[in-house]
Amino acid sequence: RVQTEEFSRDSFENVLFSICRFRQLANRYPEQITIVSLPFKKPRFTSLHRGALRYPQSRFVFVGVGNTTKEAEEGEKRNSWVPFTADPMGCSGGLLAKKQSRNPFKVSVPYPRGCEELRGLFEHCGGHTYGGPLPWDGWK
Repeated sequence: RVQTEEFSRDSFENVLFSICRFRQLANRYPEQITIVSLPFKKPRFTSLHRGALRYPQSRFVFVGVGNTTKEAEEGEKRNSWVPFTADPMGCSGGLLAKKQSRNPFKVSVPYPRGCEELRGLFEHCGGHTYGGPLPWDGWK
């Protein structure tokens, strides 16, 4: 069975919303996450996004597929790495503006309905990591 997550507007939301969607469908949180994307995105996903979610590093895998150019790496640093370093949740400034531009019809995001344990994470905004409890706290 294949299911999709259709509401994410950036790479961080893609991971967060997919975790929530998994919870809705499986009635549990994923014990491992595998991201498949272009190789130059690996640091963003494995360091910034995984770190912002506080998901255990040993349960988070990145598979790089495709080719990388110097131009793509420079764009990644400028447009993603630097902004997400300052704003891990992507909830202000340029990252928020980019999200808003990707939702021109103002479709409401249904989350965290179905994964209430993540409500605090969904509501968190700021330049620091969310400090409240998460379902995977204590996982190794």
